[in-house]
Amino acid sequence: MYADKGVAVIIPAAGAGSRMGTVQRKQFLNLRGKEVLEWTLCHLLEDESIDAIWIAAPGSELASISKKIKQWQKKDEFKIPIYLTEGGETRQESVFKALMNIPERFKYVAVHDGVRPFPPKGWIGSNLKLLSEVAGVSAAIPAVDTLMRVDASAQVLETLVRSEVWAIQTPQLFEREVLMKAHFRAVEDQFTGTDDAGLVERIDGKIQLKMGSLYNIKITTPLDLVIGEAILTGAYPL
Repeated sequence: MYADKGVAVIIPAAGAGSRMGTVQRKQFLNLRGKEVLEWTLCHLLEDESIDAIWIAAPGSELASISKKIKQWQKKDEFKIPIYLTEGGETRQESVFKALMNIPERFKYVAVHDGVRPFPPKGWIGSNLKLLSEVAGVSAAIPAVDTLMRVDASAQVLETLVRSEVWAIQTPQLFEREVLMKAHFRAVEDQFTGTDDAGLVERIDGKIQLKMGSLYNIKITTPLDLVIGEAILTGAYPL
């Protein structure tokens, strides 16, 4: 592990997952014998650069989730500490609350969605060095479909240049102080973004995209569970 560097990971996992259409939160749905969040942790922790993880979870479920994590730590032999913190009403608020709990000795912070159970192997450790050149690094993949910008009635305003468009994923990686500055500015401005790279970009931080993975899907709808099952039944090509 990069003990001298201090790499912490925040996993926002407080979402209700309304698009999944289930009573159970999507991060705790069963996916071929393990819950989605457990798969996320198992695959993320193949990256030996990570020193600790903070999971932002629903406040009303902290006790039950703490029990789950202790079971996973024993079963899956997780080697690093995993902490729980109460999440917020939005993903952004959950990340911010977790960020405020990370000690100053951690120089770097990565953010990874709890419902992305197939992160690219070793992605965080491989991209730490880029933070000497840019404010943030995000996993992403080039767009393969034609994309159009539309108005409120779905009428096309323009067709985007596909070669200039990438689909953003997580992990996203930052120096801790840069991410804190971006979040404090967002709170001050009462601004809500869709991801942390966007928050850093709006304070004029340069974001570098690095190749993610087609397998790095976000479990959002029932179809995503089917795709996740298919990935797990075959080779897991990170």
